[in-house]
Amino acid sequence: MIAELLKTNTKLRSILFYFSALFCGLLLPFAFAPYDQSWLLYPLLTGLFLMLVEQTPAQAFKRAFWFGLGWFAHGVHWIYYSLHYHGGAPALMASVMVLLLAAYLALFPATVLAAGRRWFKLSASKQLVLLFPLLWVLAEWLRGTVLTGFPWLQLGYSQIDTPLAGYVPLLGGLGLTYLVALSCGLLAVLVYKRRLVQSLAVLASIWLLGYGLMPIDWTEKTGEPVRVSLIQGNIAQSDKWQRHMRQPTLDMYRELTRQHWDSDVIIWPETAVPDYQFRVRPYLAELKREANGHDVDVLLGLFIRDQNKRRYYNSVINLRDGVYKKRHLVPLGEYYPFRSLLTFFSRWIKIPMSDVDSGPERQPLVEMAGQTVGISICFEDVFDRDVRKDLPEARLLINVSNDAWFEDSPEAWQHHQIARMRALETGRYMLRATNTGVSSVIDASGQVQAIAPQFERYVLSAEVQPLMGRTPYVMWGNYLLISLVVSVLVLVRVLTVNNTGRSQ
Repeated sequence: MIAELLKTNTKLRSILFYFSALFCGLLLPFAFAPYDQSWLLYPLLTGLFLMLVEQTPAQAFKRAFWFGLGWFAHGVHWIYYSLHYHGGAPALMASVMVLLLAAYLALFPATVLAAGRRWFKLSASKQLVLLFPLLWVLAEWLRGTVLTGFPWLQLGYSQIDTPLAGYVPLLGGLGLTYLVALSCGLLAVLVYKRRLVQSLAVLASIWLLGYGLMPIDWTEKTGEPVRVSLIQGNIAQSDKWQRHMRQPTLDMYRELTRQHWDSDVIIWPETAVPDYQFRVRPYLAELKREANGHDVDVLLGLFIRDQNKRRYYNSVINLRDGVYKKRHLVPLGEYYPFRSLLTFFSRWIKIPMSDVDSGPERQPLVEMAGQTVGISICFEDVFDRDVRKDLPEARLLINVSNDAWFEDSPEAWQHHQIARMRALETGRYMLRATNTGVSSVIDASGQVQAIAPQFERYVLSAEVQPLMGRTPYVMWGNYLLISLVVSVLVLVRVLTVNNTGRSQ
């Protein structure tokens, strides 16, 4: 009876498909950290592809949009915590803003897939195996680029612990996303056309080759291992900028630092010093004298103020010498894009230090323990292109962050998973010093060598090996992949148009 009703009632059938797409999207974040159910991605994306095959552009747009809306509404719901609990936005307004962001991000796969259905007249098998994987990668690249981009929850991140990760030093996280989408396209063909042998043969080849690539070392050792200590201060975000917490915070970091003068390098988190540099000069000078006496580099996060311009920068300094100013700022969190249109947000959202300047795109690399390091602050390590700017000169990578904005949500673990991808792409150790976690030492294969317990005051110490050289991905970035994707799409478009013309 239900089957007959669905056959005769096209509107009800459409609603059912939209609900199914939304439900699949809502489940997708479980494939990522901290849930780590990477296998779940395959039935969900395969299901979406099956819902899109041989549909009109309008139907493809709607189904992909609802999938994306569920994906991002669940996947980045943690933004609500920063807006409501720490930004003071009313609960309703914060919820609406999260939904608006999710809808905006959902437009990328929806628009690109709908355009593909309009421009390419292909058979069902070619749509699933050729068209949809290419379009998906193009949509993900655009999502990470347009308006500075927001490439959070790229599909490839969820596969960091699977055999497909062997491709990452060659193709990067975006290339891994393509292989995931291709695998789902092959699974969809298996279901839709029942081409069991062909689909399984290609799938097995992709995964076995990835497994075979995993043992390859793409970079080589340089210099002696460096002993590092990463201080996780565990200051609650609600306390961080309170005046009465300033001195206790400074005292705590200084005391924990003094306990680890046996390290070569000590790293504090993002804005560990809750003040401007010029206001704590005596404190920093005293700490510098002690560090020099023990021959230790101390890197710490704080705000640097330009007295002439009366502007300030989210920065990391080495007490001996060297400074890095954050280049890629967080929209609404650190600056207001389209200021004339969005100034009303500042009336409702009161995020401390939320209007800063960005540092120069090209900055001298900071040195520590005789090694040049590439530094990223907060979500800068989400952007592979930003991390690549410091390579191949950087021998180690450092990310300092403060994920306390998002309480105990999945955000910190999602962020940590992204950092693992950056380490694997670049063939470098990644040192993560965060306020409340996840602080860790990640090796050049993207595996966690040491990790601190979340939401505890902790000092994580480990030895790390500086590395030199370039992985293939560092050499060509995403340029090669996107060039190939666009070239293939153009070629397919030309061939289909010519074939259509001949048939007429």
